[in-house]
Amino acid sequence: MSARTDWILPDSDDLHATEGGPSPSLFAHIGQFRSVWPAARIASVSFDLLVNIPRQIEIFRLMRTPVYRGLRRLDPKLPFKYLSVRYLTTTFDLATRASCFLHHYRRLKIDIQDSFLRRIMLGNVPLFEMRDGGHSLQVSIGLETTCGQEGELSLNYLVDGEAVFILSFTIVPGWTVGSARPDVLLISRIQGTKGCYRQISLAMKTFHNVAPPAVLLAAAQGVACALGIGEIASVSAAIQICYAPEFVDVLTTAYDDFFAELGIAKNAKGFFLTPVPIEDKPLAVIKKGHKLRTREKREFKRQITDEVTRLLSERPAVSAEPSRADRAVHIAVAVES
Repeated sequence: MSARTDWILPDSDDLHATEGGPSPSLFAHIGQFRSVWPAARIASVSFDLLVNIPRQIEIFRLMRTPVYRGLRRLDPKLPFKYLSVRYLTTTFDLATRASCFLHHYRRLKIDIQDSFLRRIMLGNVPLFEMRDGGHSLQVSIGLETTCGQEGELSLNYLVDGEAVFILSFTIVPGWTVGSARPDVLLISRIQGTKGCYRQISLAMKTFHNVAPPAVLLAAAQGVACALGIGEIASVSAAIQICYAPEFVDVLTTAYDDFFAELGIAKNAKGFFLTPVPIEDKPLAVIKKGHKLRTREKREFKRQITDEVTRLLSERPAVSAEPSRADRAVHIAVAVES
């Protein structure tokens, strides 16, 4: 049985430390979860919060800025999600997870116009659309809501209006993934929607036989280019947060095999790391009879990257007031009672 809960973020008084330690009311907010979390979980989260007070206060302050204020109502657990040991990857410690969360939302606030960023936070914004033979393909961007631990934003691949594939990412400090760059776009989820094989097959036949992960990676490169991010990283199967022995084959295909086929090596930290734009293999190594098709695929992916880059770089002026459809978007926080 599920329940919907209207949790809230601390008021300004909670953002100040008392003499000798943080405000007790800061921890009182964890008590909001006592009806849905076991006592051991609350104790664990409270301890993590205690040792991470400076960053948690920074997170609260950031979430109270105007562009993010609406998220308090949409997903009240958002400021605490990094406390999960399975956030983005299985290898990040608490301080690293907090740094990634802060870095992402600070970077978005700096680089994307507030009104456009609100649209992304409240719903899914189309970045690329194409129609052919009565069918449509769309790539949209929005707040990750289906599995919040696997990334902060998602690129969604829609066929005839139905989401069939998703790529989730977070903008993280380069050092967290073994890069010397200040910012890296970290991919932590590439996954199809169950039961959508027919739509995926149809889309591939209609749109140059380019697989959904390749389409979404092209879009991710567009995001990186628009925001001035020079590298993309991805988790490998072994450090993906859903890793389990029974899923090893599926995860290896989705991550390790996919990036290895692109010629991207895995680094010592277990991430596939590549400069943006990703360099194509020389046509000389492509089999005879496949070169024309390869050129067509590459041109289609470049078209996606360029269009996403253009749209996000322009950051068009839109009304700061969300549309009726945007206002209707509400992320139901459903938990087991």
